[in-house]
Amino acid sequence: MAKHFKESPDFEDTAQAPRVEPAQPAPRRRDWDAEGADDGTFGQVGGFQPASDDWAPDSVGPEEPVRRVRKRRRHRGCTVGIVVAIVVAVLLVAGGACGFALYRQAKDVKAQAQTALSLASSAMDKVKEGDFAAVSSDLREIDAICANISDLTSGPLWELASRVPGVGGDVAAACTLVGALSDVSDSALLPLADALQDVTPGKLLSDGTVNVSALKAVADALSDAAPAVQSADERVQGIGQTSVPEVTDLVAKAKAGFGALDSAVTAAKGVAPVLPQMLGADGQTRSYLVVAENNVEIRANGGYGGSQGVISVTDGKLEIGDFKPKMSIGIQNALPVTEEEEVLFNQATHEMGSDSGDTLFTPDFPRAAGLLQQMWEREYDQHVDGVVALDSVFLQYLLGVVGGVELPDGSTIDGTNAARVLMHDVYWNYDPAQQDAIFAAAAGAAFDEVLGGLGGADLTSLVAAVQKGCSEGRFIAWMENSDEEAMVKELGIAAALPNASDTSAAPVAGVFVNNIRGSKLDWFLNKDVTVGAGKKNADGSWSYPVTVTLESTMSEDEEASLPTYVAGIGKDAPDWMDERLTVLLYAPAGGSISDVSTSGSASFSTAPEEHAHNGLQVYYSVLELMPRTQATVTYTVTTPAAAGDQPLTVRTTPTCQAAR
Repeated sequence: MAKHFKESPDFEDTAQAPRVEPAQPAPRRRDWDAEGADDGTFGQVGGFQPASDDWAPDSVGPEEPVRRVRKRRRHRGCTVGIVVAIVVAVLLVAGGACGFALYRQAKDVKAQAQTALSLASSAMDKVKEGDFAAVSSDLREIDAICANISDLTSGPLWELASRVPGVGGDVAAACTLVGALSDVSDSALLPLADALQDVTPGKLLSDGTVNVSALKAVADALSDAAPAVQSADERVQGIGQTSVPEVTDLVAKAKAGFGALDSAVTAAKGVAPVLPQMLGADGQTRSYLVVAENNVEIRANGGYGGSQGVISVTDGKLEIGDFKPKMSIGIQNALPVTEEEEVLFNQATHEMGSDSGDTLFTPDFPRAAGLLQQMWEREYDQHVDGVVALDSVFLQYLLGVVGGVELPDGSTIDGTNAARVLMHDVYWNYDPAQQDAIFAAAAGAAFDEVLGGLGGADLTSLVAAVQKGCSEGRFIAWMENSDEEAMVKELGIAAALPNASDTSAAPVAGVFVNNIRGSKLDWFLNKDVTVGAGKKNADGSWSYPVTVTLESTMSEDEEASLPTYVAGIGKDAPDWMDERLTVLLYAPAGGSISDVSTSGSASFSTAPEEHAHNGLQVYYSVLELMPRTQATVTYTVTTPAAAGDQPLTVRTTPTCQAAR
């Protein structure tokens, strides 16, 4: 066959040669049997063998040339198979080496990540303690670790691993998280930590002066940090599906954490730039009217404003003026009120536009603050740039951080008793003629102590006290400057009614009460608001069952010793000790209230009736609440479809019950 092969023409020539009929049919299948199976299976050497005798075209030449061509193909298949096997073997060996290297790098990454987490925990503790200098050191070490981890996880091995089916998504997710954290650490956290070193309470406030330059540095750092934080958050939020449970859990936590960080930096970025101007930067002087609310004569925004004074600030230096009793400009000189306000707030006293305490009948604090600003300017010929209102419970929270103050009679109010002394004991122990002087002295001394003691306050305790007071609606503010008012809204202390036209905003309903008897009986008032599970309607809106419970907790002993001034009327009157309240139920913007019903041992002299205020639906009623009686109002609040699935929240009047 070798000799014949040499004498044969090339394959192409053989294909063109005249066909030579063999004397006998060529024993093709026996020849294939010698080299492999004849049933279309893989042979001993390899390569697929045909099962049919008719597989060769008729134009193919004599048997032996055809067989020689087949042998050449078989050798070529062997060569490819060997090459493939070698390549696979090399890849397996290389993969093993790469896998081992990747494994070692992964262990290194895990160890460094644990160190970084430990440092992060330490840094958080130092933030709570206000030790920002030490925080900066920790963050620099974390930044170096993150940079090293980022270098490791950005190499070709990790890129290759990210393409492995099954776990590639988890590897890619881990790399994205590391990269995002590294960028945020380098571009945002470190500069912020450096800027915050001068913003500890002791450095921020000293000798009644706020460090305005330090606040400016923080504002600049926040402005610079915001883009890096936003970019990192977008990358993390874009991480797709993962399969390893530990990675899935980590990604979920990272998405929540980066989202919160982005929101916080964005909010702070809006707040920080206006703080310096509010503190009288560059030599300007700003003045703010501070109103001390008395919750025992309750108002929709908190309590009757029986005492107020002005805090002025120039280049951060604070000066507190004398606190004055309530302002009364006379009904004949009253500021105008709207028809809606006349119906909802002015039917009983008719003094919303003339009495400083009654301006707070409206739950829309920007409106009340505007009236207070005008009254103060008329009364004292001084313009104020903003109004801040706080109650005795919030004052107690602050005194719990900075320490107590002594009253003119030698007694002390502090973080344990301020609310009770100012809203209960004063009425039992002092003649009405002395009470206003006690309140004014207490308010002035307390503010002096708070401002003087903040520099040495524990930061964690201070932040907790302020957050608690703000969340309960006990510290609210309004600013005349629109940028500053936007900041107040961003902080959640504006106490404004929802914009009726903004139906896509998160829905907020309202439950407010006003004392219209002039009594001080609301020390005994319990008010609880419960929102049940919502039900989605066919149009995309949601309906929630709401229950409001109002109760007088006055005991028989307290009733027997009740001063006339507290009752607000003589004992011979038929409505002696009647804690008469108006109850106001507000629907959210674009929403509605329905199915209103009342029950309980207390009675409503005015059944719930529908009204409107600033484009919002309102239900108004008058409750006659006697000692140890209770009233319950149940109704349904439906949110607008435009608000989507955002849950309903309820803003409500703060009471004394938290400090009683």
